[in-house]
Amino acid sequence: MSQTGANRKGHSRKMHVLFVPSWYPADPSDFSGSFFIEQAQALVESGHTVGVVSVKGIPVYSPAQLRGRLSGIRHGVELGINTYRLDKVLPFPKVPGGNERVMLHAWRTLVRKYISENGKPDVLHAHAMFPGGVVAHALSDEFEIPFIVTEHRPSSMDRLKEKWNSVHGRRAAAAASSLVAVARGFVPELNSAYAIGQDKWEYVPGLLSPQFEDIPTRKVPGGPFIFGHVSHLDPGKRVDMLIEAFADEFRQAENVRLRIAGGSIHKSALETLAVQRGVADKVDFVGAVQRHDIVAEFSSAHVFVLPSVAEAFGTVLWEAMACGLPLVSTATWAGKNAIVETNGLLTGIDNRAELGQAMVRIKNEFEYYDPAAIRAICLDHCGREAFVSQYEAIYDKAFAG
Repeated sequence: MSQTGANRKGHSRKMHVLFVPSWYPADPSDFSGSFFIEQAQALVESGHTVGVVSVKGIPVYSPAQLRGRLSGIRHGVELGINTYRLDKVLPFPKVPGGNERVMLHAWRTLVRKYISENGKPDVLHAHAMFPGGVVAHALSDEFEIPFIVTEHRPSSMDRLKEKWNSVHGRRAAAAASSLVAVARGFVPELNSAYAIGQDKWEYVPGLLSPQFEDIPTRKVPGGPFIFGHVSHLDPGKRVDMLIEAFADEFRQAENVRLRIAGGSIHKSALETLAVQRGVADKVDFVGAVQRHDIVAEFSSAHVFVLPSVAEAFGTVLWEAMACGLPLVSTATWAGKNAIVETNGLLTGIDNRAELGQAMVRIKNEFEYYDPAAIRAICLDHCGREAFVSQYEAIYDKAFAG
């Protein structure tokens, strides 16, 4: 049982939460899924106890991964979080539910060890339905612990087309105390896809990365006007269209630049495109940016541009807003969720002409965007206090129910 005690804004119960993530960083320096660690830390800093049980599935047909497999249960306290890890070979590539049962057995082993050493948690918090939510449902039944699911991946809806996943995913959704989506537009899609007889999915924003939480509102940079972009540069981010739109509108303009941060195999093709469009001297490719430098990277631009085909929460939009930057974004779930009249402009998806026109307009109207007001919108929506208070209510509901 969790301890009780005074907490902010009238919240009294100190919860004990066990994360069941569908994937998890290999270590605290691994960027993939780093937001899981940040969310756990935010809860710990607010007085709650958080643990993690992480199973890494290794396909039997992947010799490279098999060679790197670590044996046995590994336990460590990572950034204040009790973390239990186990690598498991997945031997059934073509048997529906076969690998899922292997993973469940591994997670069950970890949970038993976790409880024996740390006590029984109040709530299981699964991240993504497959496999985390399905596993949490089985663990909830076995250990008599309520569970919730936060869905981060739109691709989960595609998994429901597979018979085994359809049956077990919908059972888990029906049994969960709460179902959370990380984008407002995601909610009706999930309710429709799961079709469990009730509209159970609700929107709760993700957490602003802690390094953006306590920074001062940036001073608007001097020098040329800079449009900034940060991503992995994969095709879905449509950085190619951004370069094209920039060239359409600003090739002949003075003191206007495009700054693109990110490193991937797509970078050289984008550099070639900038040359072909005659803007190579106006486009700066700065490569991958380390997380400790990312605040400075955002703050070096005047406006942040994200022309993606699809975005769920759009973490980079909120990080740019935390630095006080106005936004130009395509009308993805993330874009429609983040942008209001006072912080930026929306454009059509895959609409190069609209993107270019929006960039011209926001440059001309830049002085009307208040950096402090933009930052306040961000903190009110997904700052630490907003994030923790919403999940405290969800955990309380699960524990009480």
